[in-house]
Amino acid sequence: VAAQCPRATIYTIPQGEGSKCLKVYGQVLQAMLEFGMDRKDLLVAVGGGVVGDLGGFAAAGYMRGIDFIQIPTTTLSQIDSSVGGKTAINLNGVKNIIGAFHQPRAVLIDFDTLKTLPPRHWANGLAEAVKMGLILDADLFALFEAGDVQAHLEEIIYRSIAAKARVVEQDE
Repeated sequence: VAAQCPRATIYTIPQGEGSKCLKVYGQVLQAMLEFGMDRKDLLVAVGGGVVGDLGGFAAAGYMRGIDFIQIPTTTLSQIDSSVGGKTAINLNGVKNIIGAFHQPRAVLIDFDTLKTLPPRHWANGLAEAVKMGLILDADLFALFEAGDVQAHLEEIIYRSIAAKARVVEQDE
């Protein structure tokens, strides 16, 4: 992704939910400031839900809001957290208590990123898709009943995103 940008820097955060905190949020903002980002710049969040939530919230707060793009790389972030512009960090063990609605300029999904996931992460996202199917989309649930999830993966993710979007568009 960085190779496609005329002027880019990569900032990596520690893996896991622990990075959705004030300390790491401040570190990301400091890195953006040191890089010299301005209102014409764009933050690209490449990773799972933690990266998308933290990156989106940093984009929302920096200079009162700059554009950002989400590139979710886990099944769960593709199906769930990249949809709806809900960005947030945790505080004192309370999940997503500090946040903002800040819609990404785009959400880019590359199904090949899912090939790198361990089975637990793969199943985690698919469980969310099953839930969406049970609650909102019988045809989505039928894809799971057909038995070959891999053969229907792109449609499962697409239908899950559409179902999630119908729910979260009411949030803002």
